[in-house]
Amino acid sequence: MMPPSAATGSSPSSSPAVEVNDLTVAYREKPVLWDVDLTVRSGALTAIVGPNGAGKTTLIKAILGMVPVAAGHVRILGRSLKESRGAVAYVPQRGSVDWDFPTSVEDVVLMGTYARLGWIRRPGAEERKAAGRALEKVGMDAFSDRQISQLSGGQQQRVFLARALVQEARIYLMDEPFQGVDARTERAIVDVLRELRSRGDTVVCVHHALQTVPEYFDDVALLNVRKIVSGPVSRVFTEENLRLAYGGRVPFLQGLMSGAVGAAEEGRTT
Repeated sequence: MMPPSAATGSSPSSSPAVEVNDLTVAYREKPVLWDVDLTVRSGALTAIVGPNGAGKTTLIKAILGMVPVAAGHVRILGRSLKESRGAVAYVPQRGSVDWDFPTSVEDVVLMGTYARLGWIRRPGAEERKAAGRALEKVGMDAFSDRQISQLSGGQQQRVFLARALVQEARIYLMDEPFQGVDARTERAIVDVLRELRSRGDTVVCVHHALQTVPEYFDDVALLNVRKIVSGPVSRVFTEENLRLAYGGRVPFLQGLMSGAVGAAEEGRTT
């Protein structure tokens, strides 16, 4: 299958969506991220990749202001997070959510409208229509009245994606959206990500499945406490860089890189 940028013929804007400069985050004085610089292109699908404990989730949370930062700063669309918060949507790891909370699918999606409505207004007919459209995009419109605890893992992930979509953001930060989902859900998520990119939005995903990076993403950032390298997948997703990021512990690397080369070649010839 051709890489997404080749499939759509789109080219991301040169204006950065996210700029991370000299970012350091420490837990109990132990650095989790150290002096990280990262520029995320607007209109691109970007993967954050690295071994367990590399700081991938921490990087997303630091961009969102969810963890204290020891040093450095983040700019979103050229502004501070406070000034641009309404332009950012977040999809957390499914495992970090209390799915036993008694609420319906529609109510979860409507939570995505609260920032726009403020503390006083409640979601009305317009917001419910928007929630319905978002659920339809992810194939969950038939489940709007279902309790979230009754859904499968893949269905829950699609509901959280719908909650992000209804925010109508410009930048979407997602923490392992493909983890533990079935093939149908994975394909549905990919389709939504490509639609977001086609309208000029930016998506940043923490991602663990190396073999799908060349197929799903335009750019990749390899991280292991420090940033190893970042840029277009076709240029930086190499065996040498992966070995630097993973410390040489990539037993399936040869087969992975053969598949990446094949995907790139298919994109050039299709």
